[in-house]
Amino acid sequence: MHVLIADDEPLARSRLKRLLMETGLNAEVSEAASAAEARNMATNRIPDLVLLDIAMPGEDGLSLAEFFAKLPEPPAVIFVTAYSEHALAAFNVHAVDYLLKPVTTSQLKQSLQRAYQLNRLQKYQSGPSVIRYQQSGLSKSITLDQVLYFSAEDKYVRMYMQGDDVLLDQSLNQLAASYPQLLRIHRQTLINPLHLTAIRHPANNPCLAELAHGRFNLPISRRALSLVKQALNKV
Repeated sequence: MHVLIADDEPLARSRLKRLLMETGLNAEVSEAASAAEARNMATNRIPDLVLLDIAMPGEDGLSLAEFFAKLPEPPAVIFVTAYSEHALAAFNVHAVDYLLKPVTTSQLKQSLQRAYQLNRLQKYQSGPSVIRYQQSGLSKSITLDQVLYFSAEDKYVRMYMQGDDVLLDQSLNQLAASYPQLLRIHRQTLINPLHLTAIRHPANNPCLAELAHGRFNLPISRRALSLVKQALNKV
């Protein structure tokens, strides 16, 4: 495996290189101090995995990720950054994960496992994301773009669709890992940003995410509000 670390800070690159070794990953590691240098290196050899900072002199990491995503065989991209506000934009350029500095070995190891699983899946899967579930003893499936949101209920998660809802045996964390395009607006709620139509601001109450033009209004945590606003601007 060939891993490219793109970060303008030498100490950050050295630390990531050490963490990679601690995860037990058997890889050849290259380093780039800028997006331009990373582009040049990729023209000679496309990496399998890129650990990518966002704030770099000149071209930023988000733009570089777009470049990687358009390659014939795009690498898996994991953002490693000090800025939390770019998470949604990162997933819009097909990032596998978004880690905040300082990263621990266990966090990086989990991201590597996720990158491997997604890359293996992408080799066999084409077309829209599909969710499979059981209803009334029947095995069914639905494309993700038809799903409005997921809500945690006791030991299960309820999936709300256009005109129906069903219980799933997956956790919200499992769904978020499998479908990074989903947006967590609350510890108990994941929404599909495709159906986000407004943000409501009731007096003296938490802000609400309006889905499907008012059909659902779901509480937004304070921590998630900025990400929801970014998502609304992109709808």
